[in-house]
Amino acid sequence: MPCDPLIKDPFIFPRPIDNRPGLPRIAYRIGRYADFLEAMTRSIDAAPELAAWTHRGADDPGIALLQGAAVLGDILSFYQEHYANEAYLRTAAWRESVAELVRLTGYRLAPGIGGRATLAVEVRGDGPLTLRAGFPVKADLQDLPDPADFQTDAELLAWPHLGRFNLYRPRAYAATLAAGATRFELHSVGNASDSASLDAFELKPGDQLLLMSAEPGWTSSGSNLTPQQAPQQVRVKTVNRLLGRVIVEIDAPLQNSWNQPVAAWRVGRSFRHFGHNAPTRTVTSKKSGSEIVGAFESDTGFQRHLYPHDCTNTSASIALPADLMPLDAEVSDLRPGMRVVVQVRVARSGMTGAVPLALVRKVLAVRSATLGFGNLNGASSLLSLDQPLIRHAMSGSPWSDVRDFLIREITSPALSLKPVSTPSSAAFASGSGALFFHGSAAQARALAGRRLYLRHPDGRSVELTCTSGPNSFPTPTPDVARPWLLNFDRPPTPFTRADFDEAEPRVTVYGNLVDTSQGKAEHEAVLGNGDNRQRWQTFPLPKSPLTWFLSADAVPPHTPALEVWVEGRLWTRVDSFYGHGPDEPLYIVREDAEGRSFVQFGDGETGARLPSGLKNVLARYRSGVGARGPIKPGATPTAGERPAGFDKVALAGIVSGGADPEPGDKAREAAPGKVQSLGRLVSIRDYENETLAVPGVVRAAAAWDLHGGVPAVILRVLLAAGREAEFAAVQATLAHAQRCRGPDRFPLVVQQARPRQVFLDLGYARDPRYRQEEVEAALRASLGLAAHVADERSGLFGLHARRLGEPEYASRVEGRAQNVAGVLWCRVTAFGLFAPGLDATATLPAAPRPLAQVLPCSPFELLQLAAPHLTLTPVADPSAGECP
Repeated sequence: MPCDPLIKDPFIFPRPIDNRPGLPRIAYRIGRYADFLEAMTRSIDAAPELAAWTHRGADDPGIALLQGAAVLGDILSFYQEHYANEAYLRTAAWRESVAELVRLTGYRLAPGIGGRATLAVEVRGDGPLTLRAGFPVKADLQDLPDPADFQTDAELLAWPHLGRFNLYRPRAYAATLAAGATRFELHSVGNASDSASLDAFELKPGDQLLLMSAEPGWTSSGSNLTPQQAPQQVRVKTVNRLLGRVIVEIDAPLQNSWNQPVAAWRVGRSFRHFGHNAPTRTVTSKKSGSEIVGAFESDTGFQRHLYPHDCTNTSASIALPADLMPLDAEVSDLRPGMRVVVQVRVARSGMTGAVPLALVRKVLAVRSATLGFGNLNGASSLLSLDQPLIRHAMSGSPWSDVRDFLIREITSPALSLKPVSTPSSAAFASGSGALFFHGSAAQARALAGRRLYLRHPDGRSVELTCTSGPNSFPTPTPDVARPWLLNFDRPPTPFTRADFDEAEPRVTVYGNLVDTSQGKAEHEAVLGNGDNRQRWQTFPLPKSPLTWFLSADAVPPHTPALEVWVEGRLWTRVDSFYGHGPDEPLYIVREDAEGRSFVQFGDGETGARLPSGLKNVLARYRSGVGARGPIKPGATPTAGERPAGFDKVALAGIVSGGADPEPGDKAREAAPGKVQSLGRLVSIRDYENETLAVPGVVRAAAAWDLHGGVPAVILRVLLAAGREAEFAAVQATLAHAQRCRGPDRFPLVVQQARPRQVFLDLGYARDPRYRQEEVEAALRASLGLAAHVADERSGLFGLHARRLGEPEYASRVEGRAQNVAGVLWCRVTAFGLFAPGLDATATLPAAPRPLAQVLPCSPFELLQLAAPHLTLTPVADPSAGECP
């Protein structure tokens, strides 16, 4: 004991229990090992009868006994303090403690929730395959240590052609085949434009095509010889066949523009009119009787009449009917029924010059003969055409010089050409006629009302529903592949039309979609024997965890995948026995801290007791919860069954909706508010508490505001990272709560909040007595970096430490960092926001980065600081050496 009475002894034992309100932990220890040992040692010192006991070394058996007692006191006080903390909701650390505490208020921690996913199935064969409801599938997900079991929710009719295919942007054709073009498409063959006819037509490089305009009207009536657009012969360079299209590239550009559809023919050999090469002067023998007495010259007659009559105007050895075409050579393989193109220049009396004319005529007959033309004699093939070149008796006796005749052999049916499609690459304005499917009508009809999943290699994806009905796909004759425009329930964003190019489609479409839910269907289990003498009879389920699903219609918003049968009758699950009669066949499901599920029956007053019987209580249930997120890279789902024709299955998107059992921290925040609301939605805080009880929700903020000029409750919801796709399910749950337990007199607008990434450069001076890595670890903890679970409630940017819409200040960052042990001085040198929508992988701006004193935050944003966006720089203390 001190000798000076003015000096106060600081040793106090037992320590008084004194805790101010609001502390995160309760101090409840009366002492530690050193305190217990000191107190017992002082008691020995103060006892006169023990004055002779002066040795205090550990080798003394008595001192060793005191030290053992001090160890025991230290252990007991440790657990006493721990249990004291577990007795209060604010300070309890164990989930089972939180669960027991909140259960006193009627609040129950939410069980684990099973995930939901959409599967894309591929099958083989010629016809569809029906997959039964409950078809088992197993998937290895990134966020789970073990593969998760799923089963399909409904029957699926899977078609082979819809397993994995492409859709394409609508084609767009210009009205004109422009001059200078080197590519065009084949529009029709013999007036047939279906893909089978186009595919059957043989066109190869080197073929000659002759583009022609329509036959002018004056060949059948009238006398005004208007010029006809000159035909152009082109040579095929390449032929590309794509989705029923025949795209032709020529070796030289078109000389003129052509209005589509452009008539064309494939042409072969070319011939001239017999006599075209005759001498221009004809020498004729002068006879006297049968004796040749001399000769005379005359001009060779090359002008041939084209209108219907036998022309004797030329120097030909025979009269030339208007439908007879003598060739300049004898050709043995010409046959009746073929077609020829006849090109001439036409003039008539009283007209200066001539106009070009190109016509197609059918050959009715072919014969060989020896002809003369002036002084020219030779063999010729005479073609009898189906019509004269000019089919009526035109005034002015139209004629043409035989030297201008060009006859081309046609080797194809009538062709028509059109410009190459130039579809739009812009964004989609709506889902109406947005894309087309290439296939038969029967194949397209399978798309009516079907869900489709579209995925790009860069990660973009969307699920659409084809709203085109079966009547949108009438069966043509023949039913060959063709483009069918499709309507969708919404635009195919985030894609643009450029992503659906026919030559290089980048979006894969999956058409055999089926919804699945997590949970392995366990064998029917016998829970036990009913005993009508017992109240609240309870049975555990053999396997845990029991699968629960989010349900907007339930209160709380989840229901188990469980059926309980008692003596062949299905009993009804309720959330509570309260308010039910003594004969109602009901049961409740409860879970313990370890996740085991128990089925409990009534006491005969609120809920019926079980009837007595052996093994008369059966359960059918599913097990497994928590599935969420994408599949592991390189992994693919595996089917538990392989029916004939089944090929493979893939995950369309990510697994969503799954959640682990509600943690104690979340229940600690939500339970008090739920008790105050008494299960109703009255105050703004009630809406926030109701939202926090939904799996996957991490922050919620409600406020009165105007929406469309009408007062409404605006509820902003932030979902856990990777669970943004579950927002629609959260909306449905809250809408049901508003209708059933809220006033429902005003609109409830649920908006999705998003994290907003910030960047921070912080310079700091370190106390040399502290290690740099320890100081920087403490700085990161004080700032609460994203994904650092331990700092979510204490760090400045911690997920659970911030409010939606809360701004941040550089001065507050400095103040928080200055309070870290080992930091002598600090200053923020860069502070700013990333663009909305960027995540923790965003690249830092180049140095020097901007410095903002205040970071604003919109009501639907939560500021977050990720580890890659924090730069800590040790600097010298600016005041070092200033003062002695």
